Amino acid sequence: MQRSERRKETGENDQKILVNLAKDIKVQGLCDGMDAMEVYARLDRVRKIREKDILSVTVNHELEDVVEIFSRLNSRGTRVTEADIYLGVVASKNPGWVRDEFLPFLNVLADSGFHVDPNLLFQSLTAVGIKKVRFKEINDSFWSRDQIEPAWKKCREGWKRTIHRLQNYGVLSDDPLPTQAALVTLVALLDRFPEEGGFDSAFYWFVQASRFGRYSGSSATALEEDLKEAATASNLVEGIAGLMKRLAASQPIEAEEFRRDYTDGKFWRFLLYLLVYKNGAQDWDKAGTRLGFDGKELLANFRPQWHHIYPQKFLNKKVEPEKIDSLANIAVIGPNINIRISNQDPMKYLDKYTISEEKLQQQFVDWKREEFAVQKYHEFLDARASRLASEANDYLLTLSKGLPDSCRPNLKMAAGNNSTV
Repeated sequence: MQRSERRKETGENDQKILVNLAKDIKVQGLCDGMDAMEVYARLDRVRKIREKDILSVTVNHELEDVVEIFSRLNSRGTRVTEADIYLGVVASKNPGWVRDEFLPFLNVLADSGFHVDPNLLFQSLTAVGIKKVRFKEINDSFWSRDQIEPAWKKCREGWKRTIHRLQNYGVLSDDPLPTQAALVTLVALLDRFPEEGGFDSAFYWFVQASRFGRYSGSSATALEEDLKEAATASNLVEGIAGLMKRLAASQPIEAEEFRRDYTDGKFWRFLLYLLVYKNGAQDWDKAGTRLGFDGKELLANFRPQWHHIYPQKFLNKKVEPEKIDSLANIAVIGPNINIRISNQDPMKYLDKYTISEEKLQQQFVDWKREEFAVQKYHEFLDARASRLASEANDYLLTLSKGLPDSCRPNLKMAAGNNSTV
């Protein structure tokens, strides 16, 4: 009875405080579209949360059993990943670490353009620290401060090196990446071989691993296989050669890949962007700044956009719908230009935005302005798809210099398939 009275008295005091708070909020001009009573009602709903009964069950088991219990209990609600659970374990053993170290570093990565999933960052910590990503198989002692701190320091440095190296290839954000999972292996490689040159071969592996979906299936199994390979290599090139054995890397790029719908998977858009960036392409705005740059400085968090060279309005009802979105009809432009297409003469945008033939050639478009006619669209697709395939194979061959021939594209295979590359 006394408890009920105390709760009633506390509730009345809280209500007075919330009424005054609601009035103060409105005086400050906040919560536009709501009157003071509506503001109060919402505040009161939040207050009532503390009156809810919360069931607490204390268990006294080994860590692995506790994690399994927690995982099963949460299987019916919002999905909690294994990494979430073990991050909680680390937080309990290292008070303040998640708040003061882990979460701020996620913000550091985001400021660099890489919005990394917290689970992925946690995976990279264990990948660097103990070469494992199956958390259940990691000894409980690893989560202690004396082991977590040195592993975390190496992990942070590995990420910084990785982002710095990726910027050299135009990867200025996570936006164009087909997958983030392969970043874990790159971080581990640059932790293992921090000062070695020859990163071309590592980036080559990254591109090919993305192409063939190395981590699209049982990612934990594939990751641990690759981490073991990297850990036992004596140098970076040897490590990459070992990783490449699990990929069909000798398979060259065919022109047909660039005839596919550009929305069909992120890898082929990513490859198109890499080719255009390497070619020093300028944006299609009037300033003509190089893609990925702000003046002479790299533009952190750059996110490429995709523009139809032959506008959709120009092709609608004139060619097959599935051919309109062909990757061979896509140019890479910056996020700030808004190209408006005229209904009367769609191809006029080339003149309106002063898109010169030089800018077209930077996108591997070899056609003259007067050649952009609907009746020539299929011819255009075939020509550009073949050109892009040829450029892509040259790009991969350049990156893979120094690797065994078995790890590099075999252009004779393309010739055997009657490719025009």
